[in-house]
Amino acid sequence: MSYSRVTSFRRQQGSALVVAIFVIVVMAALAAAMLRVSGSSQDMTTREVLSTRAWLTAHSANEVMMSQLFPLTGTSVEPPLTICQRLDPESGTAKEFSPSDFHGCHATTTCKSASVGAANTYLLVSTASCGSGPHSVTRIQELWAKDLVNE
Repeated sequence: MSYSRVTSFRRQQGSALVVAIFVIVVMAALAAAMLRVSGSSQDMTTREVLSTRAWLTAHSANEVMMSQLFPLTGTSVEPPLTICQRLDPESGTAKEFSPSDFHGCHATTTCKSASVGAANTYLLVSTASCGSGPHSVTRIQELWAKDLVNE
């Protein structure tokens, strides 16, 4: 009985080494998977932040154009139709909007007018871009406005 006990003990030598190598390989695979997930999460967060900034930049550009077309004071130097016709996309002109506090985002706004009866309608289209390279994001916002003064 003691002979078989010694033989079985000798057969079991080195099994801890196999288990240790297996555990190390599994832990390394888990660490690599966690790094990949973490990198993907950071990339998604960057894109979400840039997307939000681009959307807000386009929105701000449309608001600036609305304040130029229809000033809050009620008195404008030029009629809205004249301002809009200068920014018609078919003429190749657009208003650039690139404030310094928008983290490198910039927008381009165009205006297209249409007359329906006595009323003029205006389509403002702002295209904003943020980021560069693989993290470049572009958002487009359209806004319709109607001139109620002429009705």
